[in-house]
Amino acid sequence: MNFVFTLILCASVLCLIFISPDSVLSSLIEGTGNGLTFAVKLFAVYGVWLSVLKIWEKLNFDKFCARKSIGLLKKFFPGENDSCYADLSVNLSANFLGMGSAGTPAGINACKKMISPKNKTMLIVINSTSIQLIPTTIVAIRTAHSASSDIILPTLISTFLSTFIGIVMVKIFVKNKK
Repeated sequence: MNFVFTLILCASVLCLIFISPDSVLSSLIEGTGNGLTFAVKLFAVYGVWLSVLKIWEKLNFDKFCARKSIGLLKKFFPGENDSCYADLSVNLSANFLGMGSAGTPAGINACKKMISPKNKTMLIVINSTSIQLIPTTIVAIRTAHSASSDIILPTLISTFLSTFIGIVMVKIFVKNKK
């Protein structure tokens, strides 16, 4: 993958050299500055949400969510242990609240504890389609770039549909290995 990005960068610089040689260095510096600024803003957003998840763990909110969602989790991920369901609860609730990257460690832990390959596939599909009630990360990014943040309803509709289709596809096409 690094080769592909290096190739794209080199091709872009070569094109810029032939089209507008005087703007090569300024474009590289401006792009680097914009990338760094964007990375710092994302770091701040993730820092906030990781802190929120740690507070949830200290307050045992993760265990409360796991107890309340155990019935639903057992329908989508049958045959797993309680520790796995607790991690799944944290991961899926973080995704639902729009802080998916903050819930990634819990998702990785849940996947490591899973017995069924079909359940692992289901987790990957649900995380990839990511139903979001409030797309907080995207709203924060759009706000940082002075864009409108009226994307909550379209995001909810599109992520619900993609998650539903993904779940149906896993149920139909993925078989448990015996």
